[in-house]
Amino acid sequence: MNVAGVGGEETFRQANDLMDNVFRTHLSTLERSCSFHAMAWRISIRPLFGHRASIGRHHLSTTATLENVVERSDFLEIFMKDQRPSPSAVDYFSSFLWTRKFVEDEAYKAIPFFSRYLNERTGENRFFAETVNSNTTISHLLALQLQDLDSPGLISHSGRPLNSPPDLTTPHELICLMSLGKGLDSHPSIVHGGFQAVIFDEIMRNLILLHNNATSEPGPRDRHFTVNMNISYAAPVTTPGIFLVRSKLVRREGRTWFTKAEIVNSDDKILTSAESTWVTAKKH
Repeated sequence: MNVAGVGGEETFRQANDLMDNVFRTHLSTLERSCSFHAMAWRISIRPLFGHRASIGRHHLSTTATLENVVERSDFLEIFMKDQRPSPSAVDYFSSFLWTRKFVEDEAYKAIPFFSRYLNERTGENRFFAETVNSNTTISHLLALQLQDLDSPGLISHSGRPLNSPPDLTTPHELICLMSLGKGLDSHPSIVHGGFQAVIFDEIMRNLILLHNNATSEPGPRDRHFTVNMNISYAAPVTTPGIFLVRSKLVRREGRTWFTKAEIVNSDDKILTSAESTWVTAKKH
């Protein structure tokens, strides 16, 4: 037997074992690293997908029908037939005793809230549909319309309204249940007063759209703009919290609309109230 040969084989075997140990060590380190990064990746993406799933953003551009009619006077009627209220919002507000009574009230019906649907082509509704559509802002919203919505007609040539103004005791025609988060805070745990004005503006806008849809004639879509708004702050709108926003049309005089709205809590206490004047733009 060749002693030198045996020593050479032994050295080769030792070197091979050493390389094998080095390889296994690096492989183990790599596996731990991959496992860590995979875990970190899972942690980072799960809230993102969960966030999107819980918010349920809507896009008008996904519906070809709406894209073709969004500039027509009957666009809202088609929108209401094409879209449905968010099932997650219905489930969410049905899980609380004080909000469930509104969801189950037969005097009202749940409807899709137009301001929560983004028109990708024009950017309409982007603020309410995207910017404040998150877990920390307005995480859930459910709109309910009075079943028997009585829309006033235009004024007569004499300047007198064809329909008399509704009594102040008439029910609110459009109500919204909203879950408001801490991303809306100004003072600690209090919704910014300016954003409360935004909430009023959006519910009043949708109220006018509903009334206008019932009385508009075939043709181009009407555009409505806020002229002024007077707000009274009676008590803080605290976060996080669930609130009812209710609105009604006081009267209509030609192209001018007069609306009222309130933000109330679970005790039916009026926290903030607003009166606003709107005008429908002239068609050219």
